[in-house]
Amino acid sequence: MDERLFLIKTLLRDGKREEAFKEAQKIRDSYWRSYALRWVAESYEREPEKALEIASKIEEQSIRDETLASLSYLFSKNGEFKKAIEAARLIKNQFTRKKAFRSVSNLLAIAVARGGTEIRLSDLKLDERDLKELKPLPHGIVYKDGKLMPGATLHRIKGEVQTGVIERFEKGPKWRPLEPEFEGKGQTNEYVLSYINRLLDEGKLEDAEKLAKGLPEPMRSAYLERVGIKYLERGHTERVERIFSQLEVANLLGYALIHHYGYTAEKALKYIQKVFDPLPRLLVAYELAKKNGVNESAILEVLSWRGTPPKIARVLKFLAFEMLKEAKKSKDEELRKTSKELFELGRKIETGEHAL
Repeated sequence: MDERLFLIKTLLRDGKREEAFKEAQKIRDSYWRSYALRWVAESYEREPEKALEIASKIEEQSIRDETLASLSYLFSKNGEFKKAIEAARLIKNQFTRKKAFRSVSNLLAIAVARGGTEIRLSDLKLDERDLKELKPLPHGIVYKDGKLMPGATLHRIKGEVQTGVIERFEKGPKWRPLEPEFEGKGQTNEYVLSYINRLLDEGKLEDAEKLAKGLPEPMRSAYLERVGIKYLERGHTERVERIFSQLEVANLLGYALIHHYGYTAEKALKYIQKVFDPLPRLLVAYELAKKNGVNESAILEVLSWRGTPPKIARVLKFLAFEMLKEAKKSKDEELRKTSKELFELGRKIETGEHAL
C-alpha cells in the first residue's frame, strides 16, 4: 500500500498531471504503480498519443488491458475514432478487446445517427481495415461506397420503421469505463469555475469558499473540499472543521483530516463517516493497523463499506499481505506481527468465527 496513490488522485483533480505522472513512477509495487498510471493515462483523454504512451508503461497486463479499453471508450466519446481503434488493438485479452471494439462501434454509430447525414470514412481518418474491426455494425447505420450513413430497420412485430442506433449486446462479463467526473450533472458557468481556480491559486480562500457555496452539487462539495485542504495546509483547523461539517461527502477532506491527526482511532472514526471512496478507506485501515496495532472495532468500522463478511475478509487478507511485504523490506518484526493479526482476523471473519 502506498500513500502516493491518494496524492496522485489529488494532483490529478487539481490538473497537475505531470506531477502525478512523476509520483506514479516512484511507486515501488508494480500493481499499485500500474493502477496509478491508469489514472494518469485516463487524465490525458484529450491527448491520445500521451495517454497511450503512459498506458504502455503499465506492467500489470490486466490493468493495462483495462486502461486501454477505457481509453478506447474515452477517445471515441471525443470523436477520436482512429485512436480508439488503435488503443483497442493493443489489448491482449480477447474478450476485453472485443468489448472495446464494440464500444467504439456503438459510439461511432451514435455519432453518425446524430449527424443525420452520410460521412466518408476518410473524414473520420478511418479505412476499410479499421471498419472491419468494428463489424458487424450496430443496427441503424449502414456502410456503402466508402460512406457511413444512418439507416432504418423494420420492427419485426409491429411492422414499424425504426430509425436510430440499437447497440449490440453480447453475453459475458459487464465492462463499463469510468464516467468522467461531473458529466451529465448540469452546466455551470465556466468563467465562475476558472475564477474560483484562480482564487485558490492566489490563496484567496475566503473568497473561493463563498463562491464555491453557490455552485450546484457535486461541484460545490468538490470545490469546498479543495478550499478545506488549503486551509488545512495553513493550519486553520477550525475553518476546516466548519467546511467538513457542511459536506455530505468528503472523500478528500475526510482522509486529509485523518492523516493530519496521525491516524488515531478516535479521529479516524469521526471523519471516515463521510468518506465513501474505497481507496482512502483502504489506506486509513492500513495506517490504523500499522500505527496502532489491530484495533478490530476501528478497522472493521473503516472497512464497513465493503459490506459482506467474505468481502471484508478478502480486504483484510490483502492488507495483511501488503503489510508483510513492507515488514520484510524494513525488517520490522512488530509490523510482521501486526500483519499476521490482520490475516488472522480476516480468516476468522471468513470462517464465521468472528461475527460482524
